[in-house]
Amino acid sequence: MRGWLIYEENNIPRNQTFIDFFLEAARQHQVELQLITTREIAFGVQGGACFLYPEKPVFAVVRCMRPDLSRHLERMGVRVFNSADVSAICNDKQKTHAFFVQHGLPCLDTAFVRPDCPCHPFDYPVVVKASGGCGGRQVYLCANEQEYLSKLALIAPDTAVVQPLCDTPGRDVRAYFLGGMLVQAMERYSDGDFRSNFGLHGQARPTCLTDKMQEIAAHAVALLKPALVGVDFVFHQGRAYLNEIEDAVGTRMLYQFTDIKIVDDYMDFILKSL
Repeated sequence: MRGWLIYEENNIPRNQTFIDFFLEAARQHQVELQLITTREIAFGVQGGACFLYPEKPVFAVVRCMRPDLSRHLERMGVRVFNSADVSAICNDKQKTHAFFVQHGLPCLDTAFVRPDCPCHPFDYPVVVKASGGCGGRQVYLCANEQEYLSKLALIAPDTAVVQPLCDTPGRDVRAYFLGGMLVQAMERYSDGDFRSNFGLHGQARPTCLTDKMQEIAAHAVALLKPALVGVDFVFHQGRAYLNEIEDAVGTRMLYQFTDIKIVDDYMDFILKSL
């Protein structure tokens, strides 16, 4: 059986450990898994049919924000983890929050903003995030209108989401779900940054979800039906709110602070799904 592990070329170095884990897990299962970059893939329509180059695999693990590619792979009969629908929603923060509200899931007040239409209804400070950003990058805390407009200019031409600053900045909880089941929740925290991202030198420790958080996260996951995702909560006035659902979710926290071998479990899940 042949599969692809797909990355943007510039993201390979900082994800090399995860990639090595995945390639080893594939070898253990006698699966031919090829690391391939988006630059090496050609796709489209030719002669009245869809085409894909190189020759299509049986499955693809897409570790980049390319819902267009994921959708085309699915059209070609390739099983994609996570699906194109998950990629399209979870890699666009505006679509993510619209999805939350559509299905009655709790999220912070959020304005959808274009750089050329900067109005929002909130008092400062506000948090500004590029709709297509990830890993805490292109996320800014703005204390006034001047800072806000300057950060929108940095984000352009991407759109943004704008939120009032919650009352517990620098703290959130990520819950890892695999195949619809909770694997582990991790609390992320930072003493010197309003962002808690582990990849930005934040700290982390295993934690447990409250019953309410478990119910909310399970509802979101049941709607999306992803393979592996991280469901992120933030906290304001004593309540937990959904913040994001991470598609190509990082796993460094699990390997550093738990004994969970999430990549081995992911490969088992993929093969059982196939």
